[in-house]
Amino acid sequence: MLAAMLRGLTNQRLTAMPTIELRGDRLAGAATLRSTLADLLDRLYARDSALDASRLKALVVTDDVAVPAQGQAEAPPLTREDVADGCTITLAAPYVEQALGGDTDQLLQLVHLLHRELWRGQLTLDPVAAAPADALAAQFAPIVTRMFDEYRANRASAWSLPATADLLLPHLLGLLEELPAACERALADYRLDGNLDALAGISMARLALLMQTTAFSLGYLAGLGRTVADIAPELKDGIDASLLGREWPRIAALLAGATASEGEARTLQLDMLRTRVVAVLGAMGLTARLGEDGAVWMDVADASAEATAAALARMGTLH
Repeated sequence: MLAAMLRGLTNQRLTAMPTIELRGDRLAGAATLRSTLADLLDRLYARDSALDASRLKALVVTDDVAVPAQGQAEAPPLTREDVADGCTITLAAPYVEQALGGDTDQLLQLVHLLHRELWRGQLTLDPVAAAPADALAAQFAPIVTRMFDEYRANRASAWSLPATADLLLPHLLGLLEELPAACERALADYRLDGNLDALAGISMARLALLMQTTAFSLGYLAGLGRTVADIAPELKDGIDASLLGREWPRIAALLAGATASEGEARTLQLDMLRTRVVAVLGAMGLTARLGEDGAVWMDVADASAEATAAALARMGTLH
C-alpha cells in the first residue's frame, strides 16, 4: 500500500539510509515496519534533492510514548534531537501503526510530518544570526527567529502536504477574531490594577502565538504558490478586516525576501520584519520602545482618560 501511495515521490535517485531503530519488546521483530520506513525515507530523499540525507543519523520508533507537555492534550507523534553532526527523529509507535494501517490521509500526514521535521533539522545548520544591536531588537528576536524557521520549513515541505490540509488558516482566523476582546480585557484589567508587567507578559505571549501561526500559514501558501483568496475568499476577508490586515502582505514579503537572501541582506529583511511585529503589538494596544537608558519600555497605546472610562464601563461585559 505504501508504494502505491508514495509513487509520486519516486525519481531515479536512491540514497543511503540512516539507521532505523525499533525500541520496545513488541517491535523487536517488526521487520516489515523497518523496511516500510526505509522505503518511505528513500522516496522522500529521492523526491526532495535539497534535503541532505546525511543530516538524519537515526529514525527511531518507540513504544515509550512521551508524556504530554504542560498545556498539551497529548504528546506530539514525533520529536527531534539535534547534535553537532546531525539529528535523531523519534516517532511514537502507536501513531506510526495507526498511520500505516489507516486511510490514505493518515499515511500522507505521517509522510508530511516526517518531511517537515527533516527540513527543520536541516535548517539548524544555518549560520547563527549576529546578536541584536540593541535591547529592543533582542526583545523581539526570538519571535522573528521562530517565524522565519517555521516559514522556511513549511515552505520547503509544502509539496508533501495532504490535499485536505487547511494550512491552519481557520485557526489563524479564529485567533484574530478572539484577539480584540482578549486585548480589551487585558487593558481593562491594567487600567484597574496598574500592573503593566502582567499586561506586557500576556500581550507578548499572545503576539508570539499569533506571529508563529501567521508564519506557519504563510510558509505553506508560499510553498504551494497560492494565496488565502485561492483557498477561501471568506478567510481573506476575515484577515483583511482584522488587526493583522495591513501587516499580512508586508510580513509575507519580508519572510519571502529573507528566505531568498543571505548575509547582510537577510539580516536587513529580518530587522524590517521585527518592526512589523512591533506594529502588530501596537495594534493589540501596547507599544514597545527603547528608552534613553537602553532598556525596553512598554507603554499602553491609548491611556487617555476617555479610554480609561470606556474600559471601566465595559468591565461588566468583558468578564
